[in-house]
Amino acid sequence: MDKELHALVAHLEKSWNSYDSQSFASVFAEDADFIHILGAYFNGRENIEKGHRAIFDTIYKGSHNQLQVHKIRALSEDVAVVFTQATLDFFQGENKVRIQSRPTMVTQRKNGGWEIAVFQNTLQKDAVSDEAMERLVKAHPFPGKP
Repeated sequence: MDKELHALVAHLEKSWNSYDSQSFASVFAEDADFIHILGAYFNGRENIEKGHRAIFDTIYKGSHNQLQVHKIRALSEDVAVVFTQATLDFFQGENKVRIQSRPTMVTQRKNGGWEIAVFQNTLQKDAVSDEAMERLVKAHPFPGKP
């Protein structure tokens, strides 16, 4: 289980860093629930893909994301929670910004593989300046409105 879930997280990182929204979304359940760092909610793989296409083309264009697995908590043979740390570097105009967040994923085994059923990304406020946070909120195409 651990090896497969580490590979799933590595897939997310690789897809992000190649700005491939279809590949990124491919590991989510068809009806997955996704909450991003500002609290906006997306339901379904298709909406997750569209949302990531939008941010890869705008606010996070040229960004680099590093994901590290901190803990895997098996709830059963077929369900596990994956706790990660994300470090995202991107530019806001001329300013290079680094934010950190803690994506938490509820994963499920399906058809011999693992997929993400629920994804909650929590921004680590203490890891971002107030000024950078204000610019992030203003520039994000999907502010924290459900």
